Amino acid sequence: MELKAKQEGDIEKINKITGYQLPNKFKIVGLILFIVSILLIISSLKIYFINIKYQDLFERIALTGTVLGLLMISISKEKVEDELMAKIRTQSYNYAVIGTVLFYLAFPFVVLIIKSIFSSMPKIEGSKDVSVLGVLLFMQILTFRKLKKAYNEE
Repeated sequence: MELKAKQEGDIEKINKITGYQLPNKFKIVGLILFIVSILLIISSLKIYFINIKYQDLFERIALTGTVLGLLMISISKEKVEDELMAKIRTQSYNYAVIGTVLFYLAFPFVVLIIKSIFSSMPKIEGSKDVSVLGVLLFMQILTFRKLKKAYNEE
């Protein structure tokens, strides 16, 4: 009996985290943050040649704002949030993760091929963010296994 309560507690904790959604009005907030951040990125390209002391910080803030804006849009509820919307949201996250992982794995090789066409000494350069993908996939696997065990499917 105690094991069943622990499993239900695990399921509830994971559902609380994974099922979290912002109210629908945050889509507008996220869109505004995204647009402002994109404009900051574009303006930072113009400022780039002036050599401002805090250029890297400025760019990082703009990029972070862009991603936060997209995240707000992504986790905001729809006006009508039902089981179909939950299924569509889950499928879209699955496709996004798979597509992102494949893109990040293939991109260095695509760049290498392009560089080898135009350069006599091409060098492969991978993304520095690949570790983030590893953490993302590792967390998905752990969460999946914990939920599978909690639902007594293992």
